[in-house]
Formats: sequence, C-alpha cells, structure tokens
Amino acid sequence: MTTQQSISIEATTNSVFEYLVNVENRKDYIPALEKVVMLDPLPIKLGSRYIEVAKIAGRRLETTYQVIGFDKNKSISAKTIESIFPIQADLFLEKNGKGCDLKIKLNFKLTGVFRMASSVIKGIVNQQAKDILKKVKTNLERT
Repeated sequence: MTTQQSISIEATTNSVFEYLVNVENRKDYIPALEKVVMLDPLPIKLGSRYIEVAKIAGRRLETTYQVIGFDKNKSISAKTIESIFPIQADLFLEKNGKGCDLKIKLNFKLTGVFRMASSVIKGIVNQQAKDILKKVKTNLERT
C-alpha cells in the first residue's frame, strides 16, 4: 500500500533538508517518538542505520531503519530493516516560488492481522503523514 502527501513550506530546500536529517529534530515532528538511537556515526548519509523508539498504545516499539537514498537538498529515503510494520519512507524536496514543496511517500506492506484492517491502517498512516508535514512546516516557519 502507498500513501502520499505534500505541503509547501516557506523555507529553502537546504534548511528543510538539514532539519529533516538532524536526528535531534525528529521528536518534534514524529508522533509518539521517544528517541532515536544511531547505529552508525553522524551525520546521516546513504547506508546510515538508526532505531526509532516510540510508545504506541502503551507499548514501547523499536524500529530499525536504513537510509537507502540520499540526494542532498533533494531527497532522502529510509526503509525498515527490523520492524513489525515494514515501511519505506521517501521524502522529496522541490523549490517553488516562495520556498519549497515537501512530499512524503510511504510504501508499506501489511501482513497477518494487519491485512484485515488495511483500510483503517492506511487511513492512520495517511493522517500521520499529514501531521508530520504540518509539524515540519510549523517548526521551520516559526524560526
């Protein structure tokens, strides 16, 4: 399944990209995220691996990601390498008149009990994508 959302941000592609790859910022825009544990040295680059620790429905979940695409100031892609919910997240930046457009594309595979609730889960993932984009926009335009 795939979901895609985009938003215009009044900031340069460089400042948006730098904000997104700074792991310290992730808690500010990813719901339920408690911390990010880097498995490889900073800065984030192609091949970097990290664990996101989140608390969802009272449960602590650890998801390991690997950066599989990295084009500075243009795009970054990461996919789960250890997760109960396999997903690939692609972020794309494109300059526009006042700043840039940020697009998020989430591609995920539902298995087991998750398949039975696929329409509900797709709706939740889609809303999370919208919320992430809104928070990134708010945080960057506030500064």
